[in-house]
Amino acid sequence: MCSLSTANAKFCLDFFRELSKRKRNENIFFSPLSLSAAFGMVVLGAKGNTLKEIEKCKDAGEVHSQFQALLAAVSEPRPGCSLTIANRLFGEITYPFFQQYLDSTKKFYQAELEAVNFKYTEEEAREKINFWVENETNGKIKDLFSAGIIDPSTVLVLVNAIYFKGKWAVEFKKEDTKETDFQLNKNEKKTVQMMFQEGYFNMAFIKEPKMKVLELPYFNNELSMFILLPEVVCEDFTGLEQLECALTDENLAGWTSSTRMQPLKVKVYLPQFKMEESYILNSTLQEMGVMNVFDWGKADLSGISKKNGLVVSKAIQKSFVEVNEEGTEAASAMGLVLMPLCGPVSYEFKADHPFLFFIRHNPTNTIVFFGRYSSP
Repeated sequence: MCSLSTANAKFCLDFFRELSKRKRNENIFFSPLSLSAAFGMVVLGAKGNTLKEIEKCKDAGEVHSQFQALLAAVSEPRPGCSLTIANRLFGEITYPFFQQYLDSTKKFYQAELEAVNFKYTEEEAREKINFWVENETNGKIKDLFSAGIIDPSTVLVLVNAIYFKGKWAVEFKKEDTKETDFQLNKNEKKTVQMMFQEGYFNMAFIKEPKMKVLELPYFNNELSMFILLPEVVCEDFTGLEQLECALTDENLAGWTSSTRMQPLKVKVYLPQFKMEESYILNSTLQEMGVMNVFDWGKADLSGISKKNGLVVSKAIQKSFVEVNEEGTEAASAMGLVLMPLCGPVSYEFKADHPFLFFIRHNPTNTIVFFGRYSSP
């Protein structure tokens, strides 16, 4: 599964870079895993240049069985964490879909292609899709599609809906949360609720670009949040631009590797935040080279249906994440095994200016979510 996690990381950062061009200095949050899985379902039915473009963009070759195992591992119920990945294709009812294709999407991606009537009851179809998404995300994501996005010309809709809320392995105590300034840039500040705790965490100091990397594990250590906090520099107050320029899958793997990260006693300051982001992904994916699948005249999805004219008309993802003090007392002792016997220096990790973060499924080394927090 190593090749799949590596390909997913590369796709994640390529997608982040394209999204950043449109979202400069804005919060960003998305799931590269969900997007990869959903387009994997498209790959099952894509042929010709359409298939080549997607494979070139995200190394989507012979990975379906790997996705089957990965999605099963990531989605497995676990105490202390709620993780829902909802993927589905909604297709126009007048198109005859191949049964082999429907069987494959269910087998490999835990999803089915559902036929709806876009031509004559587009509003009913929109409500149906929104209800399905809301149900799959425990009511956290509502109205994925606003009125007017789906119209009678819609043929195929690609849907990703993500919900995640995790309990820390060691909780932040609510009484330690204080109002603190969050420096947006040289001249602008906002007030945030800054959480605090001191304990033993894996941390790395990176010289180029200058930053600190911190791992905050969730319950059972199966999932962790990694925070990439650039050093404040004179030329660019946050240092975020230098960090993003140096962001590659090879560098990210090196910065967060077990050889680089080491258990240290750290004073951790982290803002509470809640992010709900929604993106229409067509233009971003087209900039990455995925063109034909959205083009009425060029899309070759003949492995999905024998009828001509099938095309992905909309690709939309909506993601939700909430970070607060919650943790579990039963897991708080897990950090104690990392404590050295001597009394070490206590380092400080204060996320009071823009940073990048991602949530990783540790057993498979897979980035499930990726984001930038730059505006409270």
